[in-house]
Amino acid sequence: MIKVREIYVSWRSGDGSRRKLVGVLKRSANKGITFQYLSEDGKEAEKEGFEGYSGFPLDYSAIYKERDLDIFSLRLVPLERKESSKILHFWEAEGVTDKFELLALTQGLLPTDNYEFLGLFYPKKGFKFVSDIAGLSHFKIESGLIKVGDVLDYKIESHKHAFKKKAVKLIWQTTEIGYIKNVHNNIFLESNKKLNVSVKQIEENGIVKNIFITIDSTF
Repeated sequence: MIKVREIYVSWRSGDGSRRKLVGVLKRSANKGITFQYLSEDGKEAEKEGFEGYSGFPLDYSAIYKERDLDIFSLRLVPLERKESSKILHFWEAEGVTDKFELLALTQGLLPTDNYEFLGLFYPKKGFKFVSDIAGLSHFKIESGLIKVGDVLDYKIESHKHAFKKKAVKLIWQTTEIGYIKNVHNNIFLESNKKLNVSVKQIEENGIVKNIFITIDSTF
């Protein structure tokens, strides 16, 4: 059973632009679920058109309370839908019913906007989750170079824009292919053992558009 306490809200203005951490959802036993904007990236995002998340006026001093994740849970696939089991299987979220943890595991992705919801994960025996590689538009991976099932190597390096200022660069054989997403990099920074990173799904159309990976902390 995973225990997620924080989910960071990532936003970008469009394909190829750097994602920024504009907000964070937190939950605790005494305060329940709260949402607040993060000023450091949020103010930078404003320069690119960020106006705040619908239903939450853009106020860096405000702490909003969420009743059972009312607004953000609209990003979750309804469990009663026929295809929900297939979707949960893809995201390694089978058997998870907690809305907060489902949002963290599935990233709350919608085709209609540029938000992602990134869970702050820690290494734990038997825990794995799905992410996708950041920076592909920069590294320009050739179609056919990487295949489903390939195991990727990685190295940790300093990076001013990375969460906790440490980026996790992914490598296939000798080719650098991209980065672990901000916030998802935390599990690598906290682990004292090497994690397993394998290619789960590739989206390509002449060029590689997206690579989903499974990050496994099963020791």
